[in-house]
Amino acid sequence: MVNFNNIIETHKKEDIKCRQRKLSCIDKTEDHNKLDMIDKSSNVLNKSEQYHTKDQHHTEKNFNTNDFIGEFLGPIGKWQIRTIFLIYLCKIPSSWFMSCIIFTAVTPQENEIFCRPPSINMSHYINDWIKVAHPIKGKRTDSELIIDICNVYEDAMKNVTIKNEKFENISKKRRLVPCAFFEHRPAYTSIITQFDLYCSREVLVAVTQFFHLFGVLCGGIITTNMMKYVEPRQCMLIGMITQIICGNLTGWVNIFELHMFFRCLSAICCGLMYTAGGLIFTDITSEKYKVIAICMFEQFWSIGIMLLPAIASYWSSWSYLYMAISFPTVILICLYPWIPNSPRWLLKHGRIEETKQILLEAARVNGKTDFSINNLEKQLQIQAAESCKPIQEPSYWEMWRGQIRNLIAVHLAWSMYIIIYYGFLLNIRNFGREYLEENTIICGVCEIIGTFIGLWLIMTTHRKWLYAGIFNFIASFISLGAHFIPSDVSLFERMVLLMTTSMVSKIAISATLSILMTCTTEIVSPDKRRLCAYTSTIWTRIWLLSAPFVGATSIFGQIVPQTFLSLLNIIGSIATIFIQTPRTIENNPPKEFYPKEIPIPDIWLSSYKQFEK
Repeated sequence: MVNFNNIIETHKKEDIKCRQRKLSCIDKTEDHNKLDMIDKSSNVLNKSEQYHTKDQHHTEKNFNTNDFIGEFLGPIGKWQIRTIFLIYLCKIPSSWFMSCIIFTAVTPQENEIFCRPPSINMSHYINDWIKVAHPIKGKRTDSELIIDICNVYEDAMKNVTIKNEKFENISKKRRLVPCAFFEHRPAYTSIITQFDLYCSREVLVAVTQFFHLFGVLCGGIITTNMMKYVEPRQCMLIGMITQIICGNLTGWVNIFELHMFFRCLSAICCGLMYTAGGLIFTDITSEKYKVIAICMFEQFWSIGIMLLPAIASYWSSWSYLYMAISFPTVILICLYPWIPNSPRWLLKHGRIEETKQILLEAARVNGKTDFSINNLEKQLQIQAAESCKPIQEPSYWEMWRGQIRNLIAVHLAWSMYIIIYYGFLLNIRNFGREYLEENTIICGVCEIIGTFIGLWLIMTTHRKWLYAGIFNFIASFISLGAHFIPSDVSLFERMVLLMTTSMVSKIAISATLSILMTCTTEIVSPDKRRLCAYTSTIWTRIWLLSAPFVGATSIFGQIVPQTFLSLLNIIGSIATIFIQTPRTIENNPPKEFYPKEIPIPDIWLSSYKQFEK
């Protein structure tokens, strides 16, 4: 009777010996004709690699087959970390110029602004004049009244006289008229008191912020086109120098039109800094570290918002505050020598020697020694020749081909979330002046928490869009809960409840924006990602122009802006759920000797597993 167990064991031993001979042959010779199975697996792998290279969701490393710079630098190192940190610092002054409106346009207290009395002799009776001339809108507390400073009683302006330290000749039938001239005695000189931005002119506060955001839009467009001819490092330096000049001029001018003009120029200068800097640090990182670097870029924006109250508390005038946030950029100029240029930009423009020096400096700092200078120069010349070849850029409409649903959803999400993000930040001005510094710091902390949540979703799951959409959907209804705050609570309790309901949305929105900023380009194929990033940024910043006017709706009620932003958040969350992209960071697949495409007998696999042990 045949013993099958012995036969199987004999086959297994022969398979192990055969396997050892094949592995030895692979190590010592290149004659692949002797290994037909290895030839087949190699061919399948090559076809698989070609297929994935064409796949729109494959990584950029496979898309760029001759990326010697990326291989030489490695995904991350001490040199890259130092560069990233220095570029991140540019975000801090940029955030100051964007959010300084919170402190340069603080709402004056009711005893700091009033309608100018008709007689100078009334200057000693200002408090009484305010109560007599201005109508009372309501009571803030039992002892504190809410005064309507925009209107005044007509008879108070014409017939009122002072006798025995009392106002007389006040008729019983009183008609309201708009106040024509204001008088202010503020503890803090803001642009509101400087340029009389009261009542019907209050919307001009939003207009000043509009001009800043218009400068942000123009700055991105100007920098992108400027870097076709000017190296990114020089763009950063130009932005730093001009930002100091324009920032100081913004605070010095005493004409409102010039103030808006220089706010726009300051924003353009900030755009030069962080747009060019973003190109540099994305150029010298790769793999998951590039994803982390892009996502964490916004953290220093939030750090700048947290530092702004500390700077604003030292100055009693908006003019001095602009100077205070302009001069720290001098520190960035001092650190400028340690910011490298973009090696790929230099190589594309044929500047091989400068690229080599940058790579040698990176190798020195990172401790890289496994290279030769001759081979480095040779590889750079090869890659320079490849980079100089004309590349046909896809058109805007080609980008939409096959991804219409995803691109519509991501554009809608961008337009909603960018308005909500800045709207909630600027809306803290409506929560009261007493705790403005503390509320601003809380906003910065919530943004940092949200960014870390977004990074965690990016790194751990392929359902990041779904989870972000659900998070925002829930947060929007929590924000709408502000309507259920009782009217009889104290001012402090009301402020705490308003901040709590709005900051939940702030965290959710910051998480989603970090995902949008990092993963939007995953929708399209690698050759269209630069176009997708540029067009989506322009689209976003156009919608951003409307954000300041959301806060202006507070004239209809304190929680009207928060209600409007919450409704936008519901729309954005629904759009986010419909976005579908692959997982940003793929899990490392288990190591297998044979690719999955090749059918292998079970007995062969069992022998290989035994050989591994």
